[in-house]
Amino acid sequence: MLPVRSCRCLCLAIFLFIFAECVFAQASQSQPAYDLKVSIDPSSGTLAVRGTIQLPGEKTNVDELQFTLHETFGIDSLSVNGEKVQFVNSPAAPTVINPAVKNIRFALPPDARGKDVSIALQYGGQLKKLGEFGEFPDKPFALDDQVNKRLVELANYSSWYPQFAGMGFPFSVNLEVSLPKGWVTIASGKKLSEQLANGRAVSRWSSPMDTDIVVVASPKFKVKKGRYSDIDVEIYYTQLPERFINSELAQLAQLVQLFTTYLGESNIPVKTVKHVYSPKRLGQGRAGFARSGMIVTSEGRTIDALNADAGFSLFQDIAHEVAHFWWNFGAGQGDWINEAFAEYFSAVAVEKTKSQADFYSVLGRYERSVAKLPPDAPSIATATFEGPSSFVVRYYKGSLMLDQFRRTLGDKDFFADVREFYQTYKGKPIGTDEFRNFWKTKLGDKAAMVDQWLDSQGGAPKTAEQPPSAPVPKSE
Repeated sequence: MLPVRSCRCLCLAIFLFIFAECVFAQASQSQPAYDLKVSIDPSSGTLAVRGTIQLPGEKTNVDELQFTLHETFGIDSLSVNGEKVQFVNSPAAPTVINPAVKNIRFALPPDARGKDVSIALQYGGQLKKLGEFGEFPDKPFALDDQVNKRLVELANYSSWYPQFAGMGFPFSVNLEVSLPKGWVTIASGKKLSEQLANGRAVSRWSSPMDTDIVVVASPKFKVKKGRYSDIDVEIYYTQLPERFINSELAQLAQLVQLFTTYLGESNIPVKTVKHVYSPKRLGQGRAGFARSGMIVTSEGRTIDALNADAGFSLFQDIAHEVAHFWWNFGAGQGDWINEAFAEYFSAVAVEKTKSQADFYSVLGRYERSVAKLPPDAPSIATATFEGPSSFVVRYYKGSLMLDQFRRTLGDKDFFADVREFYQTYKGKPIGTDEFRNFWKTKLGDKAAMVDQWLDSQGGAPKTAEQPPSAPVPKSE
């Protein structure tokens, strides 16, 4: 979710992200492939990485390649197809999503252009200290990624690994993580092995198609596991009360089953769902972010919420992140597609597991927030990850748009069309154009409402014949 300085909605699940994971084996040949080994020293706060990145020829038909890397990291060596190459560091403008990055540029050997290449490199260093989200509200940038004696959290926000493309573009990952003995590591993808070697805990992970490389670790992690139908659930935490964890175990499996019923199988491996409560003190609000079968949430913020309200529940927020196991193929500006569908399906989860009254209450909250948008707030089709109105436009206005489609089409047709949309585009990074064309076709003589919703600035367009709090009509 998009981070906002006040932390009202610091859920960078953009990405964040955000993820466009591809299930077709043949497609893997045209995607980058990472094979990295990272050794982490929590006592000094440093990490050292070595490995290779395979780039397909369709991405190397240029004279010069560029990737982003963490601003304070140094590169010890860089080679292409075994040939050492010279590289240039150049500054990159910080953003809310990537607040501490630089660009690395290097020329390709002439005989490598337009061909598959293997890039080998060694690099490392210490992450720039910016503070967690919410720690310094008056500062423009923050970073939850950190390496210290309490915890490790690494994701694409820090560009701790080389990134050759923007968000939403898939790649495969083989990862080895080395930490001191006693540390528990959780990474996105499937755990292949774990062993002690030279006094260190070494784990290996694989994700056939992902859009991020996430590592969370702590020497104090506890784990609670459950199995529901054919779904394994694992929750990692350090301080949260057992009753809270126990109540969530079944909820996670319930949500996976609900979304599978509506959409079909996810395009990421969700037979095992991992929810990691990262032991940071503040960080992203709500339920954090989701990656390949994995959700990362701030344990500190969750504890604070429970202390303020013993009945606090993360149900809808967790439902949003679980929905990202399906809605993760919007790329770039089109990430609004991920967030609008994930947010609306979190409301659907409330409707189907609680009551329609609760569902209407959620929609009413969206409507009130959208009504407060300034007249010049960006349209859905132009909203970016940043800006004071971005979250409400991409999440809430996008959800109201989908709900208007549902009212117009009726439940039966709407959910059938949503399933078709997902099945048609999953694993293919798409943007607003694909969304616009698909839904204009489905809405037929009412297709104009798609443009009205996508292109209108400010609040909701005057297309709704019923307020969001009214019952949804059923198809006959």
